[in-house]
Amino acid sequence: MAAAGCAADGDSGSSATHVHNPDPTTSSMPTGCGVDLSASVIQSAIAALPVERVTGAAWSTDPRGFEGNFDPCATLSTVIITVQGATGSSPDQALLFHKGEYVGTATQDAYGFTSLDVDSTKDDTVGLAYKTPGSCDACADGTITRVQFHWEGQKVRMIGIPPK
Repeated sequence: MAAAGCAADGDSGSSATHVHNPDPTTSSMPTGCGVDLSASVIQSAIAALPVERVTGAAWSTDPRGFEGNFDPCATLSTVIITVQGATGSSPDQALLFHKGEYVGTATQDAYGFTSLDVDSTKDDTVGLAYKTPGSCDACADGTITRVQFHWEGQKVRMIGIPPK
């Protein structure tokens, strides 16, 4: 499945993300560097999102529930959000930021059990781990699918394919 606004680029398992930021948020960008999951640019990005399309739930704006590595100085960083009133298996969405500016969601669809893959995350690359439940939501026999999102000058390239 391609990322939101993506078009296949001919490489198997890759797609180029062509996202448009409908509401530029650079004016509210923090001036310091470092991870800051409470930055106002994150709140602005969430406000621009439509409700989660499967559940119809609004996205949570509470930074205590965010995961990620948002850094206004990083080439590419992310904040993983969930819906209001979430449970452990509720949909999550990864918001991507280039130098602190919101560039879009990692994927069109939201997935439960999404986490930052720290080992495959670098300044210009965000790694995400998507867990597909096994015999039950909390059981250890689920499958982990790792996907990377790499900044390539003007766009994000998805490396790998999220679960179906």
